[in-house]
Amino acid sequence: MKKLIIILYPFKFRQFDWDRFEVNELKKKNDVIIFDFVNILYPHFIKAYFIDKLIKKKIINVKDLKFYKKKLNELILRYGVKNILVLNFVKNDSLISLKINYFLKKKFIKSISFFNPGISTYNQKVLKANYTFIEKISIFFERKYETIQKIRGKFINFFVYILKLYPNFIFVAGIKCKNDIFNHCKEKGIKILEGNSWDYSQILNKKKIKNYKSNYAVYLDAPGPKFHSDSYIYKEKLPETVKHTYRSLNNFFSHIEDKLKLKVIVAPHPKTKILDRASLFNSRNVISGRTHDLIKNARIVLTRNSTAVCFAAHYNKPIVLFYTDETYDSDGYRSSLNLAKNLKVELVNIDNHNKLNFKKIIKFDRKIYKQYLYNFCTSKKNKLSNFELIINLIDNK
Repeated sequence: MKKLIIILYPFKFRQFDWDRFEVNELKKKNDVIIFDFVNILYPHFIKAYFIDKLIKKKIINVKDLKFYKKKLNELILRYGVKNILVLNFVKNDSLISLKINYFLKKKFIKSISFFNPGISTYNQKVLKANYTFIEKISIFFERKYETIQKIRGKFINFFVYILKLYPNFIFVAGIKCKNDIFNHCKEKGIKILEGNSWDYSQILNKKKIKNYKSNYAVYLDAPGPKFHSDSYIYKEKLPETVKHTYRSLNNFFSHIEDKLKLKVIVAPHPKTKILDRASLFNSRNVISGRTHDLIKNARIVLTRNSTAVCFAAHYNKPIVLFYTDETYDSDGYRSSLNLAKNLKVELVNIDNHNKLNFKKIIKFDRKIYKQYLYNFCTSKKNKLSNFELIINLIDNK
Protein backbone atom coordinates (compact mmCIF):
# COMPACT_ATOMS: atom_id res chain seq x y z
CA MET A 1 0.00 0.00 0.00
CA LYS A 2 1.22 3.50 -0.88
CA LYS A 3 1.98 6.01 1.85
CA LEU A 4 0.07 9.29 1.98
CA ILE A 5 1.31 12.86 1.63
CA ILE A 6 -1.20 15.50 2.78
CA ILE A 7 -0.73 19.12 1.75
CA LEU A 8 -2.40 21.74 3.96
CA TYR A 9 -2.51 24.99 2.00
CA PRO A 10 -3.90 28.30 3.33
CA PHE A 11 -4.60 29.93 -0.04
CA LYS A 12 -6.25 29.00 -3.33
CA PHE A 13 -4.36 25.99 -4.66
CA ARG A 14 -3.66 26.49 -8.37
CA GLN A 15 -2.16 24.47 -11.20
CA PHE A 16 0.90 26.66 -10.67
CA ASP A 17 1.18 25.34 -7.09
CA TRP A 18 0.65 21.77 -8.29
CA ASP A 19 3.64 22.20 -10.61
CA ARG A 20 5.96 24.10 -8.26
CA PHE A 21 5.36 21.65 -5.39
CA GLU A 22 6.16 18.86 -7.88
CA VAL A 23 2.97 16.97 -7.04
CA ASN A 24 3.16 14.76 -10.14
CA GLU A 25 6.57 13.54 -8.97
CA LEU A 26 5.33 12.98 -5.41
CA LYS A 27 2.39 10.93 -6.74
CA LYS A 28 4.64 8.42 -8.53
CA LYS A 29 5.41 6.68 -5.23
CA ASN A 30 2.75 8.03 -2.86
CA ASP A 31 -0.86 9.10 -2.70
CA VAL A 32 -1.26 12.89 -2.40
CA ILE A 33 -4.29 14.72 -1.01
CA ILE A 34 -4.51 18.53 -0.90
CA PHE A 35 -6.63 20.60 1.50
CA ASP A 36 -7.31 24.20 0.42
CA PHE A 37 -8.28 26.46 3.38
CA VAL A 38 -8.69 29.82 1.62
CA ASN A 39 -12.45 29.92 2.30
CA ILE A 40 -12.01 29.87 6.07
CA LEU A 41 -8.63 31.58 6.44
CA TYR A 42 -8.59 34.33 3.79
CA PRO A 43 -12.04 34.45 2.13
CA HIS A 44 -11.52 38.05 0.97
CA PHE A 45 -8.34 36.97 -0.88
CA ILE A 46 -10.24 34.66 -3.27
CA LYS A 47 -10.68 37.72 -5.51
CA ALA A 48 -6.93 37.70 -6.18
CA TYR A 49 -7.18 34.44 -8.16
CA PHE A 50 -8.64 33.60 -11.54
CA ILE A 51 -10.80 30.45 -11.77
CA ASP A 52 -8.48 27.52 -12.47
CA LYS A 53 -10.70 24.78 -13.89
CA LEU A 54 -7.76 22.41 -14.46
CA ILE A 55 -7.09 21.99 -10.77
CA LYS A 56 -10.53 22.32 -9.14
CA LYS A 57 -11.40 18.61 -9.11
CA LYS A 58 -8.02 17.60 -7.67
CA ILE A 59 -8.37 19.69 -4.49
CA ILE A 60 -10.39 19.31 -1.30
CA ASN A 61 -11.85 22.75 -0.64
CA VAL A 62 -12.42 23.12 3.11
CA LYS A 63 -15.58 25.05 4.00
CA ASP A 64 -15.42 24.54 7.78
CA LEU A 65 -13.29 22.89 10.48
CA LYS A 66 -15.78 20.08 11.08
CA PHE A 67 -15.37 18.94 7.48
CA TYR A 68 -11.56 19.07 7.76
CA LYS A 69 -11.54 17.00 10.96
CA LYS A 70 -13.88 14.40 9.49
CA LYS A 71 -11.75 14.01 6.35
CA LEU A 72 -8.50 13.79 8.31
CA ASN A 73 -9.95 11.10 10.59
CA GLU A 74 -11.05 9.10 7.53
CA LEU A 75 -7.53 9.29 6.08
CA ILE A 76 -5.96 8.16 9.38
CA LEU A 77 -8.26 5.12 9.47
CA ARG A 78 -7.39 4.27 5.86
CA TYR A 79 -3.60 4.76 5.90
CA GLY A 80 -2.57 4.73 9.56
CA VAL A 81 -0.71 7.57 11.32
CA LYS A 82 2.73 6.07 10.63
CA ASN A 83 2.15 6.12 6.87
CA ILE A 84 1.19 9.79 6.63
CA LEU A 85 3.38 12.88 6.20
CA VAL A 86 1.84 16.36 6.20
CA LEU A 87 3.37 19.21 4.19
CA ASN A 88 1.99 22.06 6.25
CA PHE A 89 1.86 25.57 4.80
CA VAL A 90 -0.72 26.80 7.33
CA LYS A 91 0.98 29.22 9.71
CA ASN A 92 -0.23 29.85 13.26
CA ASP A 93 -1.36 33.41 12.56
CA SER A 94 -5.07 33.26 13.49
CA LEU A 95 -7.36 31.36 15.85
CA ILE A 96 -8.68 29.25 12.96
CA SER A 97 -5.19 28.25 11.81
CA LEU A 98 -4.36 27.48 15.43
CA LYS A 99 -7.31 25.06 15.54
CA ILE A 100 -6.24 23.45 12.25
CA ASN A 101 -2.75 22.75 13.54
CA TYR A 102 -3.85 21.75 17.04
CA PHE A 103 -6.10 19.05 15.63
CA LEU A 104 -3.18 17.83 13.51
CA LYS A 105 -0.94 17.65 16.58
CA LYS A 106 -3.56 15.70 18.58
CA LYS A 107 -3.48 13.01 15.88
CA PHE A 108 0.34 12.60 16.23
CA ILE A 109 0.87 12.90 12.47
CA LYS A 110 4.42 13.81 11.40
CA SER A 111 4.54 17.21 9.70
CA ILE A 112 7.00 19.40 7.87
CA SER A 113 6.81 23.19 7.64
CA PHE A 114 8.62 25.31 5.09
CA PHE A 115 11.01 28.22 5.40
CA ASN A 116 12.32 28.44 1.84
CA PRO A 117 11.23 31.88 0.54
CA GLY A 118 13.97 31.94 -2.09
CA ILE A 119 14.46 35.70 -1.90
CA SER A 120 16.40 38.10 0.33
CA THR A 121 13.36 40.25 1.15
CA TYR A 122 11.77 37.66 3.45
CA ASN A 123 13.10 39.23 6.65
CA GLN A 124 12.72 43.00 6.35
CA LYS A 125 12.30 44.07 9.95
CA VAL A 126 11.28 47.69 10.17
CA LEU A 127 12.31 48.08 13.81
CA LYS A 128 15.87 46.98 13.07
CA ALA A 129 16.20 48.92 9.81
CA ASN A 130 18.08 52.19 9.52
CA TYR A 131 15.00 54.46 9.55
CA THR A 132 14.22 57.46 11.72
CA PHE A 133 11.49 57.09 14.34
CA ILE A 134 9.10 59.16 12.20
CA GLU A 135 9.82 56.97 9.15
CA LYS A 136 9.13 53.81 11.16
CA ILE A 137 5.81 55.17 12.39
CA SER A 138 4.94 56.14 8.80
CA ILE A 139 5.71 52.60 7.57
CA PHE A 140 3.60 51.02 10.32
CA PHE A 141 0.64 53.19 9.31
CA GLU A 142 1.27 52.42 5.64
CA ARG A 143 0.99 48.71 6.55
CA LYS A 144 -1.50 49.14 9.40
CA TYR A 145 -3.49 45.95 8.74
CA GLU A 146 -0.32 43.90 8.48
CA THR A 147 0.94 45.53 11.69
CA ILE A 148 -2.31 44.62 13.49
CA GLN A 149 -1.98 41.05 12.21
CA LYS A 150 1.59 40.83 13.54
CA ILE A 151 0.52 42.15 16.95
CA ARG A 152 -2.25 39.53 16.97
CA GLY A 153 0.38 36.96 15.98
CA LYS A 154 2.42 37.75 19.11
CA PHE A 155 -0.65 36.91 21.19
CA ILE A 156 -1.24 33.70 19.24
CA ASN A 157 2.40 32.69 19.72
CA PHE A 158 1.65 32.38 23.45
CA PHE A 159 -0.80 29.56 22.66
CA VAL A 160 1.65 28.02 20.18
CA TYR A 161 4.17 27.84 23.04
CA ILE A 162 1.67 26.44 25.56
CA LEU A 163 0.28 23.84 23.14
CA LYS A 164 3.72 23.07 21.63
CA LEU A 165 2.42 23.43 18.09
CA TYR A 166 5.72 22.80 16.37
CA PRO A 167 6.40 20.69 13.29
CA ASN A 168 8.67 17.65 13.34
CA PHE A 169 10.73 19.09 10.49
CA ILE A 170 11.41 22.48 8.94
CA PHE A 171 12.48 22.58 5.31
CA VAL A 172 14.92 25.46 4.67
CA ALA A 173 16.63 26.96 1.64
CA GLY A 174 19.88 28.85 2.00
CA ILE A 175 22.32 29.44 4.82
CA LYS A 176 20.68 32.73 5.88
CA CYS A 177 17.32 31.04 6.51
CA LYS A 178 19.00 28.15 8.30
CA ASN A 179 20.91 30.50 10.61
CA ASP A 180 17.72 32.44 11.38
CA ILE A 181 15.91 29.37 12.73
CA PHE A 182 18.78 27.21 13.99
CA ASN A 183 18.50 28.14 17.68
CA HIS A 184 14.69 27.93 17.62
CA CYS A 185 14.81 24.44 16.09
CA LYS A 186 17.45 23.28 18.55
CA GLU A 187 15.40 24.55 21.49
CA LYS A 188 12.14 22.97 20.27
CA GLY A 189 13.61 19.70 19.02
CA ILE A 190 12.71 20.39 15.37
CA LYS A 191 14.84 18.72 12.71
CA ILE A 192 16.12 20.92 9.89
CA LEU A 193 15.92 19.59 6.34
CA GLU A 194 18.13 21.56 3.94
CA GLY A 195 16.63 21.91 0.48
CA ASN A 196 15.77 24.54 -2.10
CA SER A 197 13.36 27.30 -2.87
CA TRP A 198 10.52 26.06 -5.08
CA ASP A 199 11.92 27.96 -8.04
CA TYR A 200 15.44 26.60 -7.61
CA SER A 201 14.11 23.06 -7.32
CA GLN A 202 12.87 23.42 -10.90
CA ILE A 203 16.49 23.78 -11.99
CA LEU A 204 17.49 20.58 -10.16
CA ASN A 205 14.39 18.76 -11.43
CA LYS A 206 15.99 18.82 -14.90
CA LYS A 207 12.76 19.01 -16.81
CA LYS A 208 13.14 19.72 -20.50
CA ILE A 209 13.48 23.45 -21.17
CA LYS A 210 11.70 25.01 -24.12
CA ASN A 211 14.11 27.07 -26.19
CA TYR A 212 13.22 30.58 -27.31
CA LYS A 213 15.29 32.72 -29.67
CA SER A 214 17.50 34.70 -27.32
CA ASN A 215 17.21 38.18 -28.81
CA TYR A 216 14.80 39.41 -26.14
CA ALA A 217 14.47 40.79 -22.61
CA VAL A 218 11.92 39.16 -20.32
CA TYR A 219 9.78 41.17 -17.92
CA LEU A 220 8.61 39.31 -14.80
CA ASP A 221 5.25 40.90 -14.13
CA ALA A 222 3.69 41.49 -10.71
CA PRO A 223 -0.07 41.14 -10.13
CA GLY A 224 -0.61 44.77 -9.16
CA PRO A 225 -1.84 47.30 -9.74
CA LYS A 226 -4.20 45.86 -12.37
CA PHE A 227 -4.82 42.70 -10.33
CA HIS A 228 -4.79 41.96 -6.59
CA SER A 229 -1.30 41.38 -5.20
CA ASP A 230 -0.23 39.64 -1.96
CA SER A 231 -0.76 42.92 -0.09
CA TYR A 232 -4.49 42.29 -0.52
CA ILE A 233 -4.20 39.62 2.19
CA TYR A 234 -3.91 42.52 4.63
CA LYS A 235 -6.33 44.71 2.60
CA GLU A 236 -3.55 47.24 2.04
CA LYS A 237 -3.93 49.87 -0.67
CA LEU A 238 -1.24 49.87 -3.34
CA PRO A 239 0.77 53.10 -3.78
CA GLU A 240 0.71 52.75 -7.58
CA THR A 241 -2.07 53.29 -10.10
CA VAL A 242 -2.95 51.39 -13.26
CA LYS A 243 -2.69 54.49 -15.46
CA HIS A 244 0.78 55.50 -14.30
CA THR A 245 2.31 52.04 -13.90
CA TYR A 246 1.53 50.55 -17.30
CA ARG A 247 2.31 53.77 -19.14
CA SER A 248 5.72 53.82 -17.41
CA LEU A 249 6.33 50.13 -18.16
CA ASN A 250 5.45 50.42 -21.84
CA ASN A 251 7.59 53.55 -22.27
CA PHE A 252 10.48 51.73 -20.59
CA PHE A 253 10.02 48.66 -22.80
CA SER A 254 9.96 50.81 -25.93
CA HIS A 255 13.18 52.48 -24.79
CA ILE A 256 14.85 49.07 -24.32
CA GLU A 257 13.63 47.88 -27.71
CA ASP A 258 15.01 51.02 -29.35
CA LYS A 259 18.37 51.28 -27.54
CA LEU A 260 19.26 47.59 -27.09
CA LYS A 261 17.45 46.20 -30.16
CA LEU A 262 15.76 43.58 -27.99
CA LYS A 263 12.06 42.83 -28.02
CA VAL A 264 10.41 42.62 -24.58
CA ILE A 265 8.44 39.49 -23.69
CA VAL A 266 6.10 39.57 -20.68
CA ALA A 267 6.02 36.63 -18.23
CA PRO A 268 2.79 37.25 -16.26
CA HIS A 269 2.45 36.50 -12.57
CA PRO A 270 0.84 33.09 -11.79
CA LYS A 271 -2.08 34.80 -10.03
CA THR A 272 -3.06 36.62 -13.21
CA LYS A 273 -4.39 35.59 -16.58
CA ILE A 274 -3.26 37.96 -19.33
CA LEU A 275 -3.85 37.15 -22.98
CA ASP A 276 -1.03 37.23 -25.50
CA ARG A 277 -0.75 40.60 -27.27
CA ALA A 278 -2.92 42.19 -24.57
CA SER A 279 -3.48 45.95 -24.79
CA LEU A 280 -2.19 46.24 -21.21
CA PHE A 281 1.33 45.85 -22.60
CA ASN A 282 0.75 47.51 -25.97
CA SER A 283 0.24 44.18 -27.77
CA ARG A 284 3.60 42.73 -26.72
CA ASN A 285 4.16 38.99 -26.58
CA VAL A 286 2.80 37.52 -23.29
CA ILE A 287 3.82 33.94 -22.43
CA SER A 288 2.31 32.29 -19.34
CA GLY A 289 3.73 29.37 -17.35
CA ARG A 290 7.19 29.53 -18.94
CA THR A 291 9.12 31.86 -16.63
CA HIS A 292 12.03 29.43 -16.10
CA ASP A 293 12.40 28.77 -19.84
CA LEU A 294 12.11 32.45 -20.76
CA ILE A 295 14.78 33.53 -18.27
CA LYS A 296 17.22 30.83 -19.35
CA ASN A 297 17.08 32.05 -22.96
CA ALA A 298 16.77 35.80 -22.28
CA ARG A 299 19.45 38.42 -22.73
CA ILE A 300 18.18 40.57 -19.82
CA VAL A 301 15.70 40.05 -16.97
CA LEU A 302 13.48 42.96 -15.89
CA THR A 303 11.53 42.94 -12.62
CA ARG A 304 10.47 44.96 -9.61
CA ASN A 305 10.83 42.07 -7.19
CA SER A 306 10.45 38.33 -7.84
CA THR A 307 11.60 35.01 -6.41
CA ALA A 308 12.32 34.05 -10.03
CA VAL A 309 15.52 36.14 -9.96
CA CYS A 310 17.10 32.89 -8.75
CA PHE A 311 16.82 31.62 -12.34
CA ALA A 312 18.59 34.75 -13.59
CA ALA A 313 21.32 34.34 -10.97
CA HIS A 314 21.78 30.66 -11.82
CA TYR A 315 22.01 31.28 -15.58
CA ASN A 316 24.10 34.45 -15.12
CA LYS A 317 21.68 36.89 -16.72
CA PRO A 318 21.80 40.67 -16.18
CA ILE A 319 19.01 41.70 -13.79
CA VAL A 320 17.45 45.16 -14.01
CA LEU A 321 15.46 46.03 -10.89
CA PHE A 322 13.24 49.08 -11.07
CA TYR A 323 10.64 51.31 -9.45
CA THR A 324 8.54 54.29 -10.56
CA ASP A 325 7.87 57.77 -9.22
CA GLU A 326 4.70 56.44 -7.59
CA THR A 327 6.39 53.57 -5.74
CA TYR A 328 9.45 55.46 -4.49
CA ASP A 329 9.90 55.02 -0.72
CA SER A 330 7.01 52.53 -0.56
CA ASP A 331 7.18 49.02 0.88
CA GLY A 332 7.65 47.69 -2.67
CA TYR A 333 10.54 50.09 -3.25
CA ARG A 334 12.23 48.97 -0.04
CA SER A 335 11.90 45.33 -1.09
CA SER A 336 13.46 46.10 -4.47
CA LEU A 337 16.27 48.00 -2.75
CA ASN A 338 16.94 45.05 -0.44
CA LEU A 339 17.10 42.70 -3.43
CA ALA A 340 19.38 45.06 -5.35
CA LYS A 341 21.81 45.28 -2.42
CA ASN A 342 22.01 41.50 -2.03
CA LEU A 343 22.51 40.93 -5.76
CA LYS A 344 24.81 43.97 -6.06
CA VAL A 345 22.88 45.31 -9.05
CA GLU A 346 21.41 48.72 -9.86
CA LEU A 347 17.91 49.80 -8.83
CA VAL A 348 16.59 52.28 -11.40
CA ASN A 349 13.62 54.61 -11.79
CA ILE A 350 12.00 53.77 -15.13
CA ASP A 351 10.24 57.14 -15.20
CA ASN A 352 13.73 58.51 -15.90
CA HIS A 353 14.51 55.88 -18.56
CA ASN A 354 16.08 58.46 -20.91
CA LYS A 355 18.87 58.99 -18.39
CA LEU A 356 19.72 55.30 -17.95
CA ASN A 357 23.20 54.03 -18.75
CA PHE A 358 22.55 50.45 -19.86
CA LYS A 359 26.25 49.57 -19.98
CA LYS A 360 26.36 50.29 -16.26
CA ILE A 361 23.05 48.80 -15.12
CA ILE A 362 23.45 45.43 -16.85
CA LYS A 363 26.76 44.70 -15.12
CA PHE A 364 26.77 41.90 -12.55
CA ASP A 365 29.20 39.73 -10.59
CA ARG A 366 28.91 35.96 -11.04
CA LYS A 367 30.43 35.32 -7.60
CA ILE A 368 27.82 37.56 -5.95
CA TYR A 369 25.07 35.75 -7.85
CA LYS A 370 26.38 32.38 -6.68
CA GLN A 371 26.58 33.55 -3.07
CA TYR A 372 23.02 34.91 -3.31
CA LEU A 373 21.80 31.45 -4.35
CA TYR A 374 23.57 29.77 -1.42
CA ASN A 375 22.30 32.44 0.98
CA PHE A 376 18.62 32.29 0.02
CA CYS A 377 17.80 29.60 -2.56
CA THR A 378 19.65 26.31 -2.10
CA SER A 379 22.05 24.28 0.00
CA LYS A 380 25.67 23.41 -0.70
CA LYS A 381 25.09 20.03 0.96
CA ASN A 382 22.92 18.33 -1.64
CA LYS A 383 21.75 18.66 -5.22
CA LEU A 384 18.45 16.82 -4.89
CA SER A 385 15.22 18.50 -5.94
CA ASN A 386 12.57 19.13 -3.29
CA PHE A 387 10.34 16.21 -4.26
CA GLU A 388 13.31 13.82 -3.94
CA LEU A 389 14.07 15.12 -0.45
CA ILE A 390 10.42 14.77 0.60
CA ILE A 391 10.14 11.25 -0.82
CA ASN A 392 13.35 10.23 0.97
CA LEU A 393 11.88 11.61 4.19
CA ILE A 394 8.60 9.69 3.97
CA ASP A 395 10.40 6.51 2.87
CA ASN A 396 12.58 6.65 5.98
CA LYS A 397 9.86 7.87 8.34
